[in-house]
Amino acid sequence: MRKMMSRGEEVYSSDVFEILFEYEASRSQRYPTPLSLLQIEMTPSAVSEEALQRASSVFTTKINSHIRSVDIPSLNGNRLYILLPTTDEAGTRAVCERLLSIFKNKVDDSLAFSLQIGASNHPGGSSLTGEFLKQKADEALAQSKLKGPHTFVLVTK
Repeated sequence: MRKMMSRGEEVYSSDVFEILFEYEASRSQRYPTPLSLLQIEMTPSAVSEEALQRASSVFTTKINSHIRSVDIPSLNGNRLYILLPTTDEAGTRAVCERLLSIFKNKVDDSLAFSLQIGASNHPGGSSLTGEFLKQKADEALAQSKLKGPHTFVLVTK
């Protein structure tokens, strides 16, 4: 049985995320394996200022408890990026649905989150570029915002 280690509220900085992103994209080009990128925009709502202050920490802890140890999260403001190595279209869809389901209700009595997820996926190989994944995830997030809260849009190659 595999033991899962929780990362708690830890996420990678933007600089480290970019390095890991470029590494995973080039690996996926060389050894054709799927790669996915999620952009999650979260909007917290809280009954008190104290609850609002801890929203980011609660959010990242909850996310980290529902993703794999190989997944690469990075928080920038109210936007979380998650790189999903070796994750195909069906796996990406499953992750998006799981993340939406854990935030559909209040996290606790004082804190709730509204999520919108833009996801992109590529099967890997020479046609994969990091720019493609980022651009398609941006487009998907914009479409998710048009659909409303607690939605995701997945764009694939």
